[in-house]
Amino acid sequence: MSLSATMARLRDPLPGGCIPLCGAILLLTACATWTPGWETDPERAADAEEAVAAGEAERLLETAGDTAGLERAIAAYEGRLAENPADEQALVALADAYILRGAAYRDTRTEKRDDFVAAIRYAERALAGNAAFQERINAGDNIAAAAAVLGEGDVPAMVFWVTGVFYYFDEGLNPLQRAIHFNRLQQARSVLERAGELDPDYSHGLIPFSLGIYYIAVPGFAGRDFERAEALLAEADAAPGDSLLPRWGRARYLHTAQGDREAFRDDLEWVLAQDAQDSASRYRWNVFIQRDARALLDGIDERF
Repeated sequence: MSLSATMARLRDPLPGGCIPLCGAILLLTACATWTPGWETDPERAADAEEAVAAGEAERLLETAGDTAGLERAIAAYEGRLAENPADEQALVALADAYILRGAAYRDTRTEKRDDFVAAIRYAERALAGNAAFQERINAGDNIAAAAAVLGEGDVPAMVFWVTGVFYYFDEGLNPLQRAIHFNRLQQARSVLERAGELDPDYSHGLIPFSLGIYYIAVPGFAGRDFERAEALLAEADAAPGDSLLPRWGRARYLHTAQGDREAFRDDLEWVLAQDAQDSASRYRWNVFIQRDARALLDGIDERF
């Protein structure tokens, strides 16, 4: 349903006056919020491993090429986290894994939203390990303001927090929820810009890539800018290493929005020609990206 149609339905409440309208607005608001990770206790998955050999969780995540492999990695890391709830590396890895599961292996909006929220909370718990950051949060700062005190070691948690928020908005919310809560996207952009100040070369152009996606996804009234997005995605593509992310994201979001069929095809065919094992981007993500690239090309006539 379009945003205008949704608004029309809200303006035409059921018998009973404004009560259905208010209830609908409250529901929309509630669905776009979460309890921050620094306010929640860690949840132990039912299938979490009791003990994980040194390096085993990392190996499982690095080689996860399907949903079963990813589930094993998640269980291993959650088992490790049960032994040490402050394990920052495990928290960041779980943020990554839950984002990937939501994006690649979940079908319904509710399932996706649940995974993205779990990822966001894991990233928030990792950030809360920085005492200065937690102090700013306790004083009432939002995450964008508190990010000013974060350091280079916090960049992975910052980037996965932003990625989780982006996916949450793109695949977990409907158009009206996105419009109501676009300020969360603005906070995410601020956190990402801070990460870029701390480590501009992080993960083969991931930061300019993510900023480029922001300027495509943000509502027009909040600063959508295709020209800026194109420059940022070109910067990401030029970063050292042959990450699949920039060209995949450029095709999926920018070329689609601009109606550029040939550029769309060129970028996705390049993505499919790469070796998922040898690319600079992570294998577990490359498997998903190439699968999605094939689906996008197969549906090209529906997009253009």
